Amino acid sequence: MNVYFWIVYIIIGILSFLPIVRIDLFSVSKKYTYFKYLSISLFIWAAITGLTHVIEDSYILYPMLLVKYPVIFFATGVTVVAFMRYLDMKIPKFLIGALWLFLFIEIGIASTNHWHQLFLDITFSEDITAQMILTASTGTFFLIHTVICYLLLLISLILIIFKMYSSLKKYKDTFPFVLIIIVMIIGIILNFIHVFIEQFTIDPTLIIYVVFSSVIYFIFYIRDVRLILKMNNNQFVLQNLREMYLIVNHHDEVVAASKSLLNKFNIKLNEGIPMDDFMMIIHEKAIVYSDSKGLEYDSDKMYIHMQTKNINLPFFKYQAHMILFYDETQIQKYIHDMEYLMNHDLMTQLYNRNYLESIRSKHENIENYTCILFDLDGLKLFNDYFGHHAGDDLLKRFASVLNKLSEEDQNILPIRMGGDEFLIIATNKSEKDILNILNMIQEETKDEDPLKQIGFSYGYHAKEAGEKMSQVLSKADINMYQMKVTREVAKNKLEETLKKKARYKE
Repeated sequence: MNVYFWIVYIIIGILSFLPIVRIDLFSVSKKYTYFKYLSISLFIWAAITGLTHVIEDSYILYPMLLVKYPVIFFATGVTVVAFMRYLDMKIPKFLIGALWLFLFIEIGIASTNHWHQLFLDITFSEDITAQMILTASTGTFFLIHTVICYLLLLISLILIIFKMYSSLKKYKDTFPFVLIIIVMIIGIILNFIHVFIEQFTIDPTLIIYVVFSSVIYFIFYIRDVRLILKMNNNQFVLQNLREMYLIVNHHDEVVAASKSLLNKFNIKLNEGIPMDDFMMIIHEKAIVYSDSKGLEYDSDKMYIHMQTKNINLPFFKYQAHMILFYDETQIQKYIHDMEYLMNHDLMTQLYNRNYLESIRSKHENIENYTCILFDLDGLKLFNDYFGHHAGDDLLKRFASVLNKLSEEDQNILPIRMGGDEFLIIATNKSEKDILNILNMIQEETKDEDPLKQIGFSYGYHAKEAGEKMSQVLSKADINMYQMKVTREVAKNKLEETLKKKARYKE
């Protein structure tokens, strides 16, 4: 037999067998399900073609060559359904029903051809050969079979060309479209040679079908990041990653996600969900960031650190992405707690002097702000006569007044400077506003019970052009000291009251 036949056949056989070897690849997505059946049918078709030139037993040859036609019809029918599923088109139930019905009719007619010769005009005999069957005249049903198969192939070609052309227009994805066109041109040329110049021993339709399906599978592989990962055996690595991850294709659609990520955010992964929609669900429960600098803390949310790794797609300027997510909620809580300890006075929960130092440079660029310094009366006296818990209570009560003001007005920033000294930085306030603030504080700290009333000295200064914060604070401190001198009588009166209360308590 011609050596060229076997060279071509071995190539076709290998191409049809390769998808069977990695048939697990079709499980990465439901849209590839029917291509699994296409691969099986093409392999059976190729196997029948090879066995035809090896087997001489007429009892095997005759039914085997006739059953080839239902196999060919099954391959063409499943091709249409496979492309419709791949393109997310709705597959009509009547189409599936019609294809199954016609397949059973083909099987019935092929298996009874000996009596009616509707497929091939040849009856079974013990001395029949493969050559006799292959060169036999065709029957009426063979013509119907051929027309329907070519019609199904034409529909399949239109569907895939439309898909590739759309990708070409939208993403400038030239390579797949050009590859499909080249294969089609080669197929037309081979069929032309087979019909008009010289007949091939191997049906050129099988050759083109196998080559075409191989090209389609290759395009799927280089454009579907899931296939790339599974083909390279990275699926095992992904399944055992401790990190949560997403796989996003070049259309920015989520095509895979770790179970840990889906479970953490209670997400059901629908194929082809846009990345933005997926992330919107995550953002409802978490703060997602790639850089934690300047991150604000929210105790009601999770903190997810996101890192993106690009996955190159062959012959394509676009990339797929693998996005890793790290749950850093506990870390961010620790950082927040540490920052809180650094910047807050734990007794009063106000900002502390350390925080003041951290915002100095920022306030150098603010033109309109006023510093109000406070010095409480009698902290040492409360400590001496009633114990430190009484002095602590005095500080907390005054701090709560300042806190209340800051909650009502975001332009008021209260700070405990240390000991019995407090500071308010009031932004964008007129002198009238400052006096109103002081009046409110005085009203809130008044009480008929001298032990509950809070006396204090204060001094304020509004920033003037060219002044630094240190100068503003210094002038406010001078003004406070001047008031403090005038309050000696009030302090003495407070001391007398505390002495009496302390004796009475004893």
